[in-house]
Amino acid sequence: MAETAHREIRVDRSLCMGSGQCCWYAPNTFDQDDETIAIVIDPQGDPEEAVKTAVDSCPTRAISIKEQEQ
Repeated sequence: MAETAHREIRVDRSLCMGSGQCCWYAPNTFDQDDETIAIVIDPQGDPEEAVKTAVDSCPTRAISIKEQEQ
């Protein structure tokens, strides 16, 4: 990822079923709240490839990444 790029990671709480795949593949980026819904704890917590794997592994497609230029 370019130094000028910033990623916004979004979790659609209405779609998340709490499978925990995101936490498995990118544990420094994702966690689960008290309702076992995914939350982003640090958008830069894991390498880009790990975050993309977490997004691709979400069974309900509740996670998305939006790249933004700074």
